[in-house]
Amino acid sequence: MNISFFVVLIIGVIVIIVIIVQVNALLDTLELTDSALRKGHFALYNCLVLGHTKYSGVQRVYCNPFPAKPFHGCHRLDPVMIRPPGIDDGAFVVSPDSVWYARVLLLFTATSQTDTGTKTFDCALVSTLETYDDPENGN
Repeated sequence: MNISFFVVLIIGVIVIIVIIVQVNALLDTLELTDSALRKGHFALYNCLVLGHTKYSGVQRVYCNPFPAKPFHGCHRLDPVMIRPPGIDDGAFVVSPDSVWYARVLLLFTATSQTDTGTKTFDCALVSTLETYDDPENGN
């Protein structure tokens, strides 16, 4: 056996241990949250309501990934557009080519201890990037 193989193996094990320690440190900051039936680290939701301060009306994004709990007989995983990271707020222009497409898999909140106190995070787990089919433009 080559000695470089063992060096790479040892480095790989050290990296895995460091990642496990970092994930455990992150998980230790989570606080238990009350729900209707019990306490847990995450509160799950099936609907995100989007509104605007200047315009009336709302849009809803639904997410029902649980096989035993359909919503109106189906398991909706609505598609969404996401602004890619690294674009300044003022420089972003919405177009079919400037956004990412994904499906919402899970909507949840988590409360965590930060350096400045307790903070609640509203989160959405999304699928990998989806393709956009636009027959009007030949895509």
